[in-house]
Amino acid sequence: MTTWASPCPGFKLVTESDMIVKRHENNRLINLLVRSMKNLNYYIIAGLLALVLISFGVSHLVQRQMTGGDLRLEIYTNGQLFRTISLPEASAEEIIVTNADGHYNVVEVENGRTRIKEADCPNQMCVKTGWISQPGHIAVCVPNKFNIVIKGKSNKVDTISY
Repeated sequence: MTTWASPCPGFKLVTESDMIVKRHENNRLINLLVRSMKNLNYYIIAGLLALVLISFGVSHLVQRQMTGGDLRLEIYTNGQLFRTISLPEASAEEIIVTNADGHYNVVEVENGRTRIKEADCPNQMCVKTGWISQPGHIAVCVPNKFNIVIKGKSNKVDTISY
């Protein structure tokens, strides 16, 4: 192997064998980094999965601890309370309510939910409201001065924030 004198002072000439040794050292470092990055990826994935599982667990516990089942349907006609029904205990039934002007609304109750099934009002918006089942939900028939409201506590969670 022949070494040459450096044409520039202060610079060392590198031989081919020095380059091979340096490349081999670089490859070992790169392989070590790749292996450690793979391990790091596994740790990150495992941590994210643990976080998701913990979140679902907490959400499930919060939902189980909330008490509910105190839902009631209040039927109003002409601004006066006509009837109150406990939704969890109600059997499937239809209630026909007629006001002083002769207009009617038919309320259907089944499986803890209710709706205005039929009405003789012109626009039928109250019928188009559909089923309601959560506290605070309301269906109104303005021309017939009629509404149904669900009141009480719910056992369902609207949102959870951390």
